[in-house]
Order: sequence, then C-alpha cells, then structure tokens
Amino acid sequence: MKDNKLLFKFPDTEFGEKGYLNQPTTLWVTNDKVYVSDFGDFKIKIYDKKGNYMESVGSYGKLPGQFTRPKGVAVDRSDNLFVVDAAFENVQIFDKKNRLLMHFGGSYKGPGFMSLPIGIAINYEDSKYFEKYVDSDYELKYIILVTNQYSPEKLNVYGRIEMKK
Repeated sequence: MKDNKLLFKFPDTEFGEKGYLNQPTTLWVTNDKVYVSDFGDFKIKIYDKKGNYMESVGSYGKLPGQFTRPKGVAVDRSDNLFVVDAAFENVQIFDKKNRLLMHFGGSYKGPGFMSLPIGIAINYEDSKYFEKYVDSDYELKYIILVTNQYSPEKLNVYGRIEMKK
C-alpha cells in the first residue's frame, strides 16, 4: 500500500483577504480551475490549479445571483457553473462570465422540487438511460443529479436538453 502525502494546500491567505475560505463545503475541479463553495462567505470562489485565487461568484442575499446557504457546486463542459443553495432550495446556473442564466427547483411540493438540497453532479455518460423521458423534438445533452437531505426524493434527476436540428 502506498503512503499518501500532502502535495500542497490552498489558499495561502489570511482572514479578510478575498481568497480566504471561511467554511468551504464542496469543490469541483475542471481542467484549469477549482471551484469551491464557501458557505461562510456566501460565495463560490474560483482558483487556478495552483491554488491562486482568481475571482468569486455571488454574494449574501435573497436576490437572483445571491446565496444564503451555498452548498453543492458543479461545472458543465461549457463552463456553466451550477450552485445549489439549501436555503432557497434551488440551483442557480451562471455562464462562464459569471452572469446568472437561470435557476430551477424550489421548496418541496412534490417530484422535481427540493428539500434542503446539498449536492450536485453533472453526468454525460449515463444520459442514454434517460433519453426515453425526453420529447422526441429534443436531444438530451447531459443529466444533472441533485441530492436532497429531507424530501421523499433523495435524488432528483434533471436534464439539459436542446432542440434537435
């Protein structure tokens, strides 16, 4: 069995600095960036692969583009950022310029809604199992999995679709 060793840690910042992590909950790694949900600072903080702070998305509040309890974070292949907010029980989607595109979910009222969502994942490989649920005029690009802490549906499955050409 190989010994694991710490390669490096980040960020190398002090409390009050922009890149400081107050209460990190989730991270998502792409080819060139690391996205961290900072529950204690109500933001998603973005770092390069060496751990250097680049920028953040969101702020504290109840308006679109703001967070109260940011938890899960994921990024699709188009660099769209998906953020789960447990307080609003939704997922907000931002483009690669950090502009809010849309949100989905909402307080639990039945299937498709959320109850204290905590995690999210983007899955391209298993879309074929869900294609039969999509209207024939549309193509399923990938599935979005959101975990809930309290609803009868502990796992919600959503899809990213595009109209067929």
